Amino acid sequence: MAYLKEAFWDPCCLAYMSMMSTSKCPTESYVDDTKMYMCFSDKECDSTMLFINEDLERIRNWCFQNLLLIYPGKTQLMVYGSRRMVAKLPKCFQLSLLGKTLSPNESIKDLGVTFDCNLNFNEHIIKVSAQCMSALGQINRVKHVFNEELLITIINSLVFSKLSYCSSVWSTTSEGNIKKLQSVQNFAARIIGELRKYDHVPQS
Repeated sequence: MAYLKEAFWDPCCLAYMSMMSTSKCPTESYVDDTKMYMCFSDKECDSTMLFINEDLERIRNWCFQNLLLIYPGKTQLMVYGSRRMVAKLPKCFQLSLLGKTLSPNESIKDLGVTFDCNLNFNEHIIKVSAQCMSALGQINRVKHVFNEELLITIINSLVFSKLSYCSSVWSTTSEGNIKKLQSVQNFAARIIGELRKYDHVPQS
């Protein structure tokens, strides 16, 4: 599956987004971002490049006609598939927009979630776990200042909000990644329960 994220930063374009049309690629828009996507097999790479490039040209012409801006530098290409399927992708699989060559990325951040080409969410879990552990480390140093109720509120706000954000998207991640997130929750439980580092934390 090819996924193309285009950034349209001119506020005027928001009123026109529903009027933009493509031939082969469906589009989805959120605020000032528009995404194009297309499903294809490894045997359809050449035709897929042709179809997407044609739709990119249609979008480019439409924007020019409506005096809207496209920033090629903020346009990214992502191809999703299994490791075996992605490995079959030819090195020449590239798109072009306003003279900029777009090559597939290994990962892309969209609405706060880091997507990788195999959708295993390893990079996202690593980043979230590191951010949460850092926040908990700082909270742990000053926990004596707060009562338990306030401490729970702070941890919910700064840590658990990150853990639960878009969890329905990455919930299919590996057991190893789930264990990383469980370690974050265990650390939070030790802070709230005033437990030592190696004290047992009951799993809920």
